[in-house]
Amino acid sequence: MMKTPLLKLFFALCLVQLSILGLKLPADGAETKTKADYKAVPILQPMKEVAPTPEINLTTPDGKKISLRDFRGKIVMLNFWATWCTPCREEMPAMEKLYQEFKDRNFVILAVAVKDRKQDAIDFVKELKLTYPIALDPEAKVGQEYGAWGLPATYIIGPKGEGLARGWGPAEWYGTGARKLIKDLVDGKR
Repeated sequence: MMKTPLLKLFFALCLVQLSILGLKLPADGAETKTKADYKAVPILQPMKEVAPTPEINLTTPDGKKISLRDFRGKIVMLNFWATWCTPCREEMPAMEKLYQEFKDRNFVILAVAVKDRKQDAIDFVKELKLTYPIALDPEAKVGQEYGAWGLPATYIIGPKGEGLARGWGPAEWYGTGARKLIKDLVDGKR
């Protein structure tokens, strides 16, 4: 049986080895979590202060009420777009792929059509075969509340409704960086 001083030496050497490898043990047995890298998507900027986001109460193209609160417990990618917005048209198929990959892991995309006619939005969604939730903001009231002055505008919202990051302009939403970011977020890194 080992004596206590030998055990202490053994553990000290193990810690030195871990340190050399750049690894750390969790403090007090707690799991360590790193922060999500929002810069993996070049347009995104992390929110300086995590705060609750404005509530959304809109209607879907088929007339159902939809609220941001409906998605509590999930990571929400809130995207403001319009049928007449060329960059929106270009990024939305990649968003559909991202949604398909992560929709079963507490991730949702809520795409808000700003200043669009209902039928135009319906035709657009059918043409691009989008399956994530769509809401209509014909007067741009919600878009203005979020500060979505240009399109597309995207907000990443945490499971408690807290704003995590925002970005303006198109992004490659099915690129390596975006996929890693969403994976990290659904895995609990914030």
